Amino acid sequence: MSSKHIRSGHLLLMLAALIYATTLFAQSENNPTVSVSIAGVEDELLSNVQGFLPLFRFNGKEAPSVGRVRLLHSQANEAITQALAPFGYYRATVVPTLAKVDDVWTANYVIDPGDQILLVAVDISVTGEASADKAFKEVIQTSTLKVGTPLLHVEYESLKQEFQLLGSERGYFDAQMKENQILIDLKKYEASVVLHFESGERYFLGDVNFNQDRPWLRESMLGRFSEIKPGQAYLANDLQKLQSDLSNTEYYDEVVLDVSPESANDDNVIPVDVNLTARNPTRYTFGAGYGTDTGARVKAGITRRRVNEAGHHFSAESILAELRYGIAGEYIIPGSDPRTDSWGLRASLEDENSSSSDYTSLSLGGFYRHRDRLWIKTYALDYLVEEFEVLDEENTSELLIPSVEWTRTFPQETEKRLYVTSGTQLRLSVRGGADSVLSDTNFIQPMISGKWIHSFVNRTRLIARGAAGTTSVSDFEQLPTSLRFFTGGDKSLRGFGYKVIGPEIDGDVVGGKNLLESSLELEIPFSEQWSVALFGDIGDAFDDSPDYKSGVGAGLHWRSPIGPVRLDFGHAFDVPPGRNLRAHLTIGADL
Repeated sequence: MSSKHIRSGHLLLMLAALIYATTLFAQSENNPTVSVSIAGVEDELLSNVQGFLPLFRFNGKEAPSVGRVRLLHSQANEAITQALAPFGYYRATVVPTLAKVDDVWTANYVIDPGDQILLVAVDISVTGEASADKAFKEVIQTSTLKVGTPLLHVEYESLKQEFQLLGSERGYFDAQMKENQILIDLKKYEASVVLHFESGERYFLGDVNFNQDRPWLRESMLGRFSEIKPGQAYLANDLQKLQSDLSNTEYYDEVVLDVSPESANDDNVIPVDVNLTARNPTRYTFGAGYGTDTGARVKAGITRRRVNEAGHHFSAESILAELRYGIAGEYIIPGSDPRTDSWGLRASLEDENSSSSDYTSLSLGGFYRHRDRLWIKTYALDYLVEEFEVLDEENTSELLIPSVEWTRTFPQETEKRLYVTSGTQLRLSVRGGADSVLSDTNFIQPMISGKWIHSFVNRTRLIARGAAGTTSVSDFEQLPTSLRFFTGGDKSLRGFGYKVIGPEIDGDVVGGKNLLESSLELEIPFSEQWSVALFGDIGDAFDDSPDYKSGVGAGLHWRSPIGPVRLDFGHAFDVPPGRNLRAHLTIGADL
């Protein structure tokens, strides 16, 4: 075939394609659309009408065929009547119109819902053993289905569901709805409801049987997690609490309760079988990071979730950084109520060598810890031996330190504290020592610190932080460096170096008796993971009266998978030029 014929064929194909595309475009340009307007109702009535109205699903879209449009429009009266009935409107009138103008099908529906039908009779009853149950009586008393009020189907259905839910939650497993109906008299325009709930007999909980996949904890130890008494009435909340309490421990990976009414005996007593899958007994943690205060650091930890069948457990963590290193561990013994109480032994070794702080400390002690709904309360007695250097003089101090610490954190779950949209943390503590009881000096030191995080529109966060402490001491020179107050650095006053603020002797910072510091920060996100921050910090560590130091700055924060990463640039006031701008890099949870 000649090249001339080939070119002619190509031209014909291109022409045909152009004609076809032009035809499609013309058709699409002329396809009519649908516009639906509804007047006379609003809010939940309007929303329900839109859901029932057949033609509304084409609103703002391409119209179906002419016959289909007219058919859907003809169904509007019935659909609107059905949509308004659940709200008690049984005499609604509708004026529908349909017209096609300039390739737009315009459907208008003007609705007059009329008056709501009122209840003239309400027959609600509970028979069986649940008739004496306060929970059911309260539901009936608080029901909004009252004579003289409008009939609302949602309230009727809600009461039905509440009876059924209460029945399953409170052990009425043979319950049934004997009669339930809504009666409408359109001639008199009045309504009545009938709801008869037959509960049958109530079931009870029997012995709690713990089935472990391997010998892990003693039966007596597990029994201390349960508040269920054999023979008590069935309550789903008690079972959920038992499962939650066991799941929240370090002991078990999976907690499954088998409480089936089919296993009940002739007295309606159901045994409680708790199937437990133990966790790996040992967990190791490793990490590395960088902080402007400490420099590069590595961290390693071990948790022994179960030491013996009594439920003892152990944890230890070590950290090695450029300016400090340390190791600390706790051995925990569950208390009489292992969910809230524990006893423990603890030990720590810490060494720090910064421009203003040079010490090595060893601490050994014991504690009792109690957790309630709001607070973690720790009462401890520690023996501290510390070697420290001040003004090129080496000192050693030994102190027996009783202490009390109350900590409140919200949210309480550790995994929710990495990035907090709304949360608080408050810590109150008092510690002291007496030279008459194994201590080199008398002292008492109360402290308070806290942090508050609140989110506004567009995930903007306001973060406030503060701390205050004071020390009454008979011989300040015998007070170890680790118990003195300093400020400055990543987590206190940005723009200043680590612990460079405090009372000075001959130009050397030696630490103070008192501390006051606060911070306010505004964090503004500009993407899902990134935000900018503006902050101001103020505070001082002092002996007699404060000489407040302050700094302001801005930062770039990244919400990383391992927690927030913050790069802040702080400008310190009253600092010589060249030393008044400092970068601070921190990685760690918000709370």
